[in-house]
Amino acid sequence: MPDAQIEWREDFSVGNDQIDDQHKELIRITGEFISHCQIGGVVAKVAFLTTIQKAVHYVKTHFAAEEAVMKKAGYPEFEIHKRQHEEFVNEVVRQAKMFEREDNPNPGEFSRYLMNWIVEHIADSDKKYIPYIARLDSAR
Repeated sequence: MPDAQIEWREDFSVGNDQIDDQHKELIRITGEFISHCQIGGVVAKVAFLTTIQKAVHYVKTHFAAEEAVMKKAGYPEFEIHKRQHEEFVNEVVRQAKMFEREDNPNPGEFSRYLMNWIVEHIADSDKKYIPYIARLDSAR
């Protein structure tokens, strides 16, 4: 189980309030999941199932909004970024199905995956589109 919680840091900002607010909510949902998983047992399983449902729905909404902004901004790596989003959603759904089938699941590995993916994606992949959306925002 991860020892640390995931928290919003200002260096995660992409300079777009809508996307930043969505990233903050995604980090909040992930932190909630990690906290419940640290309790363990039935609480962890119930938390996993409810949080995953909420996260998948939220992530799809966020990814659609983020992709719309990238597309409008003419981000040249849009397709690569979109594929990263699709792979993440597919992995989350796969993990959720595995978790539901197990009698005594251990959410630790998935917690680490989720935390690492979110931090790395926001801090690396999302940073690449900042100049493109900044031009879009300044054109308003």
